[in-house]
Amino acid sequence: MNGATDPLQSAHRMAYALGLALCFGTPGLIGVLLLSGVVPPGAEAPVGIYQQVGYLFTGLVFLSAAWVWWRSGRQLREFKALPPALRPAVILREGLLYAAVFEASSLCGLVYWILVGSQSARHAWGFILLTPVLFVTLVPRYHRWANSI
Repeated sequence: MNGATDPLQSAHRMAYALGLALCFGTPGLIGVLLLSGVVPPGAEAPVGIYQQVGYLFTGLVFLSAAWVWWRSGRQLREFKALPPALRPAVILREGLLYAAVFEASSLCGLVYWILVGSQSARHAWGFILLTPVLFVTLVPRYHRWANSI
């Protein structure tokens, strides 16, 4: 099929573009807010409860990545059994769902910045910058969807 008229490729292109916009746009916006000083860094020391919050956020980010990896594998395995008319909607839904799940990383980074940003900025930035990295790394490309049919 021609790529311009292939509904699967069109759905994937739309889902991937919207996901990229979300997963690069949100960290970009958060970055501007942090660097401009609109959201000041928190002054708490990253020990005790604040260290535990950091561990919790790290776990949530890795759990979200593992969940997307598991779900995308399951969806790719089941993709062939779907009626052809439903396949583009599944590609669009999954791409947007994965982008939304990865947004948790940016939000964790923002909250961690508000709590301990002045003393642990690299950890807060790490959470924020993981959002686009996770999206680009874990969201299935078009050829994986096409090869699963």
